[in-house]
Amino acid sequence: MTDATIKLGWEEWLSLPDLNLPAIKAKIDTGARTSALHAVGIEPFGTEANPKVRFTVYPIPENYEVAIPCSAPVKDRREVTSSNGETELRFVIETHLQVGDQSWPIEVTLTDRTGMAYHMLLGRRALVDRCVVVPGESHQQPDLGYDAYATKPIYTVKPRSLRIALLTAKPNTPSSHALIEEAEVRGHVIEQFDPAKLSITTSLNAPRIQHGSNKLPHFDAVIPRMPVTRYNAALLRQFDMLGAYTINSAEGLTAAHDPVLVQQKLVRNHIAVPELTFPAISAHDLPADAIEVLVTGGKLTVITRDGKRSLKLTKDERRTALRAARVFKLGFAALSLLRTAEGLQVLTLTSRPNLTHIEKVTRKNPASALFDLIEKQARPRPHKPKRKR
Repeated sequence: MTDATIKLGWEEWLSLPDLNLPAIKAKIDTGARTSALHAVGIEPFGTEANPKVRFTVYPIPENYEVAIPCSAPVKDRREVTSSNGETELRFVIETHLQVGDQSWPIEVTLTDRTGMAYHMLLGRRALVDRCVVVPGESHQQPDLGYDAYATKPIYTVKPRSLRIALLTAKPNTPSSHALIEEAEVRGHVIEQFDPAKLSITTSLNAPRIQHGSNKLPHFDAVIPRMPVTRYNAALLRQFDMLGAYTINSAEGLTAAHDPVLVQQKLVRNHIAVPELTFPAISAHDLPADAIEVLVTGGKLTVITRDGKRSLKLTKDERRTALRAARVFKLGFAALSLLRTAEGLQVLTLTSRPNLTHIEKVTRKNPASALFDLIEKQARPRPHKPKRKR
């Protein structure tokens, strides 16, 4: 920030880059102490030590087509009295304000300003000493315009905190700890659930998942690390139906657990497998020269090492491994492969890779690759206002 004087009119174009809002028109109100941002669908989440809040901003008044899902750490909760005398307990966040070529942090309260001409109010606490307000003028800073939302991909500018469900019957495994640690490093909130303690309600108008008597909130993504049962597959389908990104599909999870079905589906998709009489080969019976690989989305990591170096697969072999994971709709899976004179064969497939084993062998963090995939695929759900009839 420079020492130049910042001249403001009674209304100005501003940016809130931390919230992915490249343009918003604000009223400068020196009579108000606190700044306010129009937010709907306000939902607290996170832990007591690290509370967060998620919300949706409609930066263009009366236009509900442009909806920006946001999240931020909670700085405080305060009672704020509006100009009409009503007192409201609001969440307070801190974010950077961009005015022209200058930027500084400000506190903003979140409130529903539906029907207001301005979706942001800039109070005097947000004005630094060099700000000079000219009440009789407007737009002393460069015009931004709402075209910024038409030309800018609104979901890819800033990563947002995600709410993630980890489904596991064994919460204290090293793999679970690795996933939780990676989520927290990236600023996401991850909650563990034992599938046996969750119940699902199928309904045309109000499908839901409950933990005891409490309805679960919306989750952006789900990481399934639980045993494969018919009910657990149904639970995963319910999360998917409610809009969560599921790393592995329920169908893929179930199919991958059945060694006969694995071989049959691979053959049907023209992927070579060993000729076996079932019961099929198990992970404990793998040949010594089997190659283990990890598939994360469209990326492949070779786990098996030849001495101190990872084995290398050819382009065609990598393509085969990735195709095998796609057949089962698995975004995160480990495969065992075998090179033969006829070409590469797929031996086994698992939807629950051992993360600590993979990290030990490859010296790469598989949890990091998994969260790269989650951040790419999961989208915080914008709040959809009810249309007036």
